[in-house]
Amino acid sequence: MKTIVRSVAPTIMGMWWYVTAYATFLALLPFLSKGLRAFGEHMHYALAITVLAIWGLTSFIPGTSGVNDSVFGFIYLFILISAYKWYMKPFTLKQTWLMTGTGLGFFLLYTCASVMLSLFGIDKGIFIAGSFKLPVIMVGFGMFLLFDPLSFRSRIINRIAQSAFAVYLITDHPATRTLLWKHLFVLEDLYQQHFAILQILGILLIIYLVCTLIDFVRQGLFAVTVNRNRGRWLELVWDGIEKQIKHLQEE
Repeated sequence: MKTIVRSVAPTIMGMWWYVTAYATFLALLPFLSKGLRAFGEHMHYALAITVLAIWGLTSFIPGTSGVNDSVFGFIYLFILISAYKWYMKPFTLKQTWLMTGTGLGFFLLYTCASVMLSLFGIDKGIFIAGSFKLPVIMVGFGMFLLFDPLSFRSRIINRIAQSAFAVYLITDHPATRTLLWKHLFVLEDLYQQHFAILQILGILLIIYLVCTLIDFVRQGLFAVTVNRNRGRWLELVWDGIEKQIKHLQEE
């Protein structure tokens, strides 16, 4: 019942943390951008160093509280990325590879340490693969910089990419997660089988393709219904509001 209620207004009710956080971030972005511009270069650098010290360096310490999956994560990233884009010289290819490799190295180091601890009976995972952990940011930002100069265009890839967000919404819905991982595909049963990794990758590929096809159907239905007169519904609502305001003013 709770899931049904949340599905009525998913963004407000936080059905998908990413959607809620990103929508909130977009609402705050004009004010945040103007405020950072007003800070100037030196204050912006100081703020970037401060958030890196609070949320970046502490991500290497197991058990510390970092940035959770919330709007603060997007604000954190925007502070860092805007400082780079506005004031810093672009990283060279060598610097980009160094940053990406360092982040990946820390990720592998902590993963191996977690595995070694488990072999000695110490079940204390010290993974640093969280969404806003500094090594993850280093690898993600480095990947963007590496591929940014490249120019590639494919209608097929662009067509599939249009449904990537829909795949996330479908697979991350509570009801879908329960159906997929508790009933259809119980991954724990696959771990001891031969070629388990290949089987899991195959399952993920099938799920992605099915969700993409579902979104293609959704796009077709929207093309002949909701999007047939794009913006018409908004205009009707706005006209209704204007009429109500005029009616109140006349009274």
